[in-house]
Amino acid sequence: MDEIQTEKKFFSYIFNVTEWFIFAKRTLLLIAIVAVSFTLWFFPISIIVAPFYSITQNTVPVIKTYDAIAGKTTTKALQSGLKAMLDEGLVTNFIGVRMWIDNKYYEQVGKIEMYRIGIDILENNLARNRGTGGANQHLVQARSDIYADFRIPLFTSYTSRTKQAITQIDQYIQELEADNAKEMSEKGAVFIVNSDNLAVALDKLKQQLQTNLMAKMTVTTQDDKFYRMKGNLIAMYYLLKGIDYDFKLKMIDKSAYEENFIPIMELLEKAIAQDHFIVSEAFGHVSKLEKEVNMIAQKLAELRDKLKNG
Repeated sequence: MDEIQTEKKFFSYIFNVTEWFIFAKRTLLLIAIVAVSFTLWFFPISIIVAPFYSITQNTVPVIKTYDAIAGKTTTKALQSGLKAMLDEGLVTNFIGVRMWIDNKYYEQVGKIEMYRIGIDILENNLARNRGTGGANQHLVQARSDIYADFRIPLFTSYTSRTKQAITQIDQYIQELEADNAKEMSEKGAVFIVNSDNLAVALDKLKQQLQTNLMAKMTVTTQDDKFYRMKGNLIAMYYLLKGIDYDFKLKMIDKSAYEENFIPIMELLEKAIAQDHFIVSEAFGHVSKLEKEVNMIAQKLAELRDKLKNG
């Protein structure tokens, strides 16, 4: 009897028009609240917040050097670039902001592209132990963490993944220090300071520059190209300042330091210093930066060739 009564109550509740009306009304209200919140996020909230994310970088960093462990300066320089980018606030997935003012967004995209190349260089060239089978596991993970598809219009964990990459780089450095006195065959982390490895590294940096240099632009995307190239250059400066310390003697031995490397750094500083309230090709802003990027790429190629053949 009790079961029958329970069953009747259940069906009475399920087919109760009043209850369904209340449910529908609350669902529509919730949808309306989400829609209004989403609209307010794009306008006016994002347009108010956007100017705070509009300032781009036009100065070069001071890089700390480490004399006890070969490669620590280069690795720390790359890591410090990632940390500086986090400190300024990642806007790679801040959709509302990048709709209104996307200069910082494209500058950060350019930085991350080059930092990923930098980690790839460590993983596959400068820090690859040929005697023990290959790449350091922490650098492999760091390169995976820094990867992101910036075209995805969703909130993703770019900040978390960048922090993970920084942690993995820290673990590589700790292992590099711990293994410093070990035989090569026993090392889990190495940093190989030779001209051939540096030549390959410079070629990869050059290729990344040329990728964005060749990108086509329109009236609406000219500023995007400008800041993406500039982001490449800023990240490259961090990497090359570390390389300057760890590979200076190798470049001097090849008669490439004063003649080739120093001019690259001077060109980088000049290009990074470009700062415009509004980027417009009508004033030659993009073509001027393209010319400087092309010169840097050419000089990287000259330095690469001298390191390989000198």
